Amino acid sequence: MKHLSDQLTRRRFLGEMNCAAIGSTSILSSLLNLQLSGRLAAQTSSDEDEEYRALVCVFLSGGNDSFNMLTPFSGDARTAYEDSRGEIALPQSDYNLLPDPLSDGRQLGLHKNMSEVFDLYNAGKASLICNVGSLIEPTDLNALNLGTAKLPLGLYSHADQAAHWQSTTPEQRNARTGWGGRLADLMSELNGDSGVSMNISVAGRNLYQVGDTTAAFTIGTDGVPSMSEWNQASYLPRRTALESIIDQEYQSALERTFAGSKKQAIQVGNEFSTAYEGAEPLNTAFDSANGYAEQLRSVARSIAARDLLGHKRQTFFVLRGGWDSHGSLAGHPSLLGDLSQGIGQFQAAMAELGLEDKVTLFTASDFGRTLSPNAAGSDHAWGGNQIVVGGAVQRGIYGDYPDLALGNNLDTGRGRLIPTTSVDEYYAELALWLGVNPTDMAYVLPNLHRFHDISGGVAPLGFMP
Repeated sequence: MKHLSDQLTRRRFLGEMNCAAIGSTSILSSLLNLQLSGRLAAQTSSDEDEEYRALVCVFLSGGNDSFNMLTPFSGDARTAYEDSRGEIALPQSDYNLLPDPLSDGRQLGLHKNMSEVFDLYNAGKASLICNVGSLIEPTDLNALNLGTAKLPLGLYSHADQAAHWQSTTPEQRNARTGWGGRLADLMSELNGDSGVSMNISVAGRNLYQVGDTTAAFTIGTDGVPSMSEWNQASYLPRRTALESIIDQEYQSALERTFAGSKKQAIQVGNEFSTAYEGAEPLNTAFDSANGYAEQLRSVARSIAARDLLGHKRQTFFVLRGGWDSHGSLAGHPSLLGDLSQGIGQFQAAMAELGLEDKVTLFTASDFGRTLSPNAAGSDHAWGGNQIVVGGAVQRGIYGDYPDLALGNNLDTGRGRLIPTTSVDEYYAELALWLGVNPTDMAYVLPNLHRFHDISGGVAPLGFMP
């Protein structure tokens, strides 16, 4: 795996030169070679990196009420849940009992609409990560009350917290890169000469997949729609005209750069489309009425095309909204059901491809929700619970599932719980599994050292091998 001792110095140099000489013709022309810049900064990888691996981020936009997803099943813990949640508490009959009790004996239930995830958990292919959230440093209620705690900027704000989950730098509001993009800066060399980024988004532009030298390649639920149109016979006259424009020799550096970038975009789009359409079709059925299933179907088809693209590492980004439950949680069970069904169908496709243990899916969300109700819904909060699925996952409930009684030692008010696991610790497990060297982790997750010493290569939580 690549090391950053010299790499960051070279990357900074390239970045500073771009800024200092932006008016220069040679520098403007070099904007077309950002991928080359990344390769110049990279070192060769070892033979251990030759196997395929991928991460799939499923972002639950709006803030999942995850304490109605993963809930105390019985006893005093169940009573505390019902007392705190009041009218938005769900009955025990809405949950399937998980087979693994917590270390203190508490038992948790997973919402019954998530039967696919429940089955994957029982099969040893899923884990649940408790009370995860964006943190600058380890924080407790005493420091918060004294005003000495360093808190994420824009805490409880949708836009800020979604960005912090994707960048892992909550001390700044205008992060330039995300941790998936920084992963790609390190690892995209494993994909050889392919012009298609290792970061592929089925949900448009996102911060998570933006790196210093890499960016996301955006597709739809059926590949690259614009390229399908481009290759149709009916589009040929317009295509011929556009090609004649971008093939001209321009004197202006800006015009040359624009034409060159357009030509490169067409080439990359055609490369991806050829691989996407040329891959063996999947037999796994995906529900076309389920937005998660549709996006994950496109991810699965892209993974099926990995060999045609020459990709050894990939990340994918899936996003669906609807999780902002201010006024009502009435639709929340259906959202959980759609998510679970999509995950189940995706995992079946990975089994069909023989890649169950090579692809890991994980969820993320803006934040958790308040334990106390907000009318018939719940308000913006902080820590929440997440799901990880894949054949390489170590089954279990990881992190610290909190006491759900209002006024507990994590409650900042109304059941807004201070996270006990940072997003940095959560993501470090995934990054290590993907192949990031511990010595490079400070580049991918710059705040991790505040929560965990990764120098020995020991994962923070243990849910990945």
